[in-house]
Amino acid sequence: MQKIPVILNVDTGIDDAVAIGIAIFCKKLDVKLIVCNFGNKDPLQIMHNTRNILHFWGKKIPVVVGVDKPYKRRKRKLVSVHGKTGLGSFKFPRILYKPNYDYLDAMKKVITKSDQKVTIISLAALTNIAHFLTKYPELEDKIERIAFMSGSIDVPDGTVPYMEFNGAADPEACEVIIGSKVPLLMCPMEMGHTAYLDYADVYKTKYFNRTGAMLEVIYREYGDRHVKNGIATHDGCAVACVSNPNIFKIQPVHLDVKYYDETKTGVILCDFRNSDYNADVCTEVNVKKFKKLYFQCLKRMK
Repeated sequence: MQKIPVILNVDTGIDDAVAIGIAIFCKKLDVKLIVCNFGNKDPLQIMHNTRNILHFWGKKIPVVVGVDKPYKRRKRKLVSVHGKTGLGSFKFPRILYKPNYDYLDAMKKVITKSDQKVTIISLAALTNIAHFLTKYPELEDKIERIAFMSGSIDVPDGTVPYMEFNGAADPEACEVIIGSKVPLLMCPMEMGHTAYLDYADVYKTKYFNRTGAMLEVIYREYGDRHVKNGIATHDGCAVACVSNPNIFKIQPVHLDVKYYDETKTGVILCDFRNSDYNADVCTEVNVKKFKKLYFQCLKRMK
């Protein structure tokens, strides 16, 4: 089976770490490059987190540092639900990593040298990808699609929607992506809140293997308040919707970014009534199948 070549855009916190593991160990994806975006922490800390995770698994995948502020806005938003470092309190070995900041060139090389079209999976704000498409619009045709964890599908009419972090952190970057010619697949926050790991899953994870013991430690400081009795799997779902789309119900949708004075930022809205479809969106997830994929990949992580 030919693997799907993938570039990951990450802000490596707790659920990103799980998603990176699924991407590497699911057997259907070939992770060519990991680009670090601001989000859970600044991009330099994100780089260290990402390389620490890769070193833990003995994997050598190129990691580059992206921009540290939004596409147009002057100030960035950081989220603080992943502990001090972004990976809870797990103590990784102290290793010095030299940062590579030439992320645009690195993305270009992967995309232009690939025999297949490359899929970009974004687990963070879309800033790095927006800059890439702005600089190299001629390469849009070489991108199979952009799958991204962002937004919400459950927004009652006339209400101010919940500000999902990845979208609200850089709504102008979202507009660039939505306005591109690249096929889009959105994995909204409801998927990670539905396919969450309950405490029985976390207990099983802890005693599963070496990686499971590490994950259980970082899970202790995951502060997603939407899941009261377990661990949300937002980013893992975004990877799974590319590697194992059979796990999800996927529907065509019209995406748009709307700005609200109350939030001082924008959010992605899904309009299923507008037949001018510009994306696909995951609307349901098979929890049993997702957890099966999670533990299959965890077994390979060792």
